Amino acid sequence: MRILLVLPWDLDHGRYRSKFSALVSYQPLTLATLASLVPKELNAEIDVLDEMVQKNKKAKKHYDIVAISFVTSESRRAYELAKMYKERGSYVVFGGYHTTFMPNEAKKHADTIIIGAAEIAFPMFLKDFKRGKPKRVYEYQNIKPCDIGVPNRDILPKRKYVKFPTIIASRGCPNNCEFCAISKMWKCEGREVGKVIDEIKGLKSKNMIFFDPNFFGNREYVLKLMIEMSKLKIKWIGSATMNVAKDDELLSLAKDSGCYGLLIGFESMNRTSLKDARKGFNDPNDYKEAVAKIQSYGIDVNGCFVLGFDSDTEEELLSLPDQINYLNLNLARFAILTPVPNSELFKRLEKEKRILTYDWHNYSQNKVVFQPENMTSERLEEIYRYVWKETYKFKNIFKRVKCSKTKGLFAKLVLFCVNIGFKYLGVDLD
Repeated sequence: MRILLVLPWDLDHGRYRSKFSALVSYQPLTLATLASLVPKELNAEIDVLDEMVQKNKKAKKHYDIVAISFVTSESRRAYELAKMYKERGSYVVFGGYHTTFMPNEAKKHADTIIIGAAEIAFPMFLKDFKRGKPKRVYEYQNIKPCDIGVPNRDILPKRKYVKFPTIIASRGCPNNCEFCAISKMWKCEGREVGKVIDEIKGLKSKNMIFFDPNFFGNREYVLKLMIEMSKLKIKWIGSATMNVAKDDELLSLAKDSGCYGLLIGFESMNRTSLKDARKGFNDPNDYKEAVAKIQSYGIDVNGCFVLGFDSDTEEELLSLPDQINYLNLNLARFAILTPVPNSELFKRLEKEKRILTYDWHNYSQNKVVFQPENMTSERLEEIYRYVWKETYKFKNIFKRVKCSKTKGLFAKLVLFCVNIGFKYLGVDLD
């Protein structure tokens, strides 16, 4: 049995495909996880294709099964690939966020779809396929931490990504922000601490990236995990909410366990926008103190901001580059508010007749697909581009690296390289 695992990437989405790709492209766990779920008894020959960093050189090879996992912005490309491989006699199975939120649409293009997590569904599908009785739909939402195994990272083209391996302890987040789809996909339950530690040891790397949406979401769990991690003398970065700045015990253990960078969703400098998005636990008045507190533990802060909330004004958004400097952030990322189709936010905007396009190709977080409240859609896109370019002028990059509280030349070099990667990520905005 020959199996191809695919992460589609539309060629029109030029971002990441450049000479600086390896500075901002992380090893995807989706392909490695799917590869690990293929039952050994099938003796399958497995190939992977991550179109974000690979060209499809395997296009002429025949596969019995082509499994495609994709987000909304890549659905057009996923459907093109499905059509191509089905015409060549392959059996196509879909999974991922877009399939989960839009199952009826996905079914029109695939032979089988998997809704939600794949840990139980994908091996079951493969066994059913082997018996000649695959189902049209598989859905097993009650995935427990013990169901999550170790990804088969050996199958990835490692030279195409950031050199640090990726890992995950918990997929979920206890928050329920209106614009985020994570809480609808995963529960905030951590894997067994011992298994995570064993996986870290198996990576044979002193630097790694935790893909957890909210690493500190389950406080008691992560305390136990970091106590064990502190024995390994590793370095790591991860994601968190601003609340971590209020917890000295967590920050102290994060430092002791090797944390030197956190991505934090500040989202907005507008208090009303945050409350409307159900992220009222963020208060812009506390941002500067929170950033300084986290940095005092030798941890750099990558601030994420979303542009286009109903209370956002042009003036506020245009001030973001100055706000980044004022907050003394080490990195910053920006995205245009983009509703996941069939999500709560999408349904609200649709009810208000504010959805401008149903072309999923444009749902890439760098194009406006709905009518903003206080400006035109064209103006919001202009501001988005301005904010990226202004934030990543070289003078601002050098200032951020110079002000970093992380110790050692290596850490500062990493920070500089990522800033350069973000600079060219922001320049190439389709």
